[in-house]
Amino acid sequence: MLRTLFRFGKPAFFLILILHLVLLFNLKFTPWPEMLLWPYLILKGWLPYQDIAIAHTPVLLADLAIFGKIFGVGLAQLKVYTWILILATDAIVYFVAKKLWNVKTALLALAFYIPLQIFYDGNGLWFDLALAPLALLIYYCLKKENYLWAGIWWGIAFFTKQTAFWFLFPIFVLLIKGNLFTGLKTFIKGIFFVLVPGFVIFYALGFLPEFLFWAVRFGIGKLPVSLGQIHLPTVRQFFTAAFPLALIILAKVRLGKPSLTLIFWSVFGALGVFPRWDLFHFQPALPFVAVALATAAVGFSRFKVSEKAIFLLGLGLFSIVIARQLIRDWRAEDRFFEKDTLAVSAYAKNHTGENEEIFVLNAWDNIYALSETIPATRPWVPHLPWYLELPGVQEGMVADLSETSPNLIVMREYESGVYRPLLINEFISKNYEAEGQIGRYRVLKKK
Repeated sequence: MLRTLFRFGKPAFFLILILHLVLLFNLKFTPWPEMLLWPYLILKGWLPYQDIAIAHTPVLLADLAIFGKIFGVGLAQLKVYTWILILATDAIVYFVAKKLWNVKTALLALAFYIPLQIFYDGNGLWFDLALAPLALLIYYCLKKENYLWAGIWWGIAFFTKQTAFWFLFPIFVLLIKGNLFTGLKTFIKGIFFVLVPGFVIFYALGFLPEFLFWAVRFGIGKLPVSLGQIHLPTVRQFFTAAFPLALIILAKVRLGKPSLTLIFWSVFGALGVFPRWDLFHFQPALPFVAVALATAAVGFSRFKVSEKAIFLLGLGLFSIVIARQLIRDWRAEDRFFEKDTLAVSAYAKNHTGENEEIFVLNAWDNIYALSETIPATRPWVPHLPWYLELPGVQEGMVADLSETSPNLIVMREYESGVYRPLLINEFISKNYEAEGQIGRYRVLKKK
């Protein structure tokens, strides 16, 4: 059966894509609140960095805003955008593996990539997901010695998420293998083709200083070492997540340098998982892990009997882990769209006018988009300690609340030990009182 599939590459490719889409459609989706809020506010005329405190670079947000301008902002639109991005990554995995290896390797790479992509919390949109196809395109261009386009793709990747920095190390290794001086010079030229126009646009739009503060000084310099931002895995979490990498390291013993290169790219692609451990941060590494597993499967006959047994046992055990997750997440409720979140958003929408200012505290920020309201504080700042404890941030928000005097505040009860912004809570306690309770949310009105 497998040989038949390999003979019909394109039909098999589309069949696997359809399977991936069916799985994504039926599994729990993670619509991170910011992925609705940020494009929603941008379309309301709020400028990123100047009016919205964002610690990430802007390509994904700009693309989301353009998509939202055409199709609207909402959960359905976010799912469609995310699944298009995922299927595009599938296509790039297949294309690169086919061009650099063969159809058999390409189909196997895709077959490995899909369960990995889902297991590592890939059914949801975050910046790491958008890095995955870009990283693979960089690798492909370097292998084809197209250094200019490799630089262009890296520039776009850096403007997608700053952790693209880690790919510079395996990039440099591939440059060394070619003509280092010419390749490096051309690669840097490609980067400048992206970065220079980007900075010119930021300057023209008036938020270059704010971009340099939030995305560079704060996002790169302060955020990774902020108290509460560092979240390391348990031993079990680490070994479970690293298990596929262990399998391709085993394969490297027999398959040599090509597999070693893919391991190198996989490791550096996964470094974005530190210091804040979450499975979805592995996404940029997964195309390389999948291709490495595919090359191992193709070279399986060269393994010793003991190596074959270990490899098959490893795949079997990891398949059980993935299957258990699929069963748990099958038809599960989408995250951040719980019934009480939808109910309190509907309440806010029904008790305010369109574009009226409200304030949401200690709750999902997608409530603004769902209720078609806007924040009463500008710039909007995430309600996280590493943002709110910056000098002057809470003072500025309290001043905005005093000036805008929103009629409605949505607030979720604090759990024990959870961070509470002192100045903001003091202002609310003095000026607002409870109007009602909707699930976990308190609705407050002016005294």
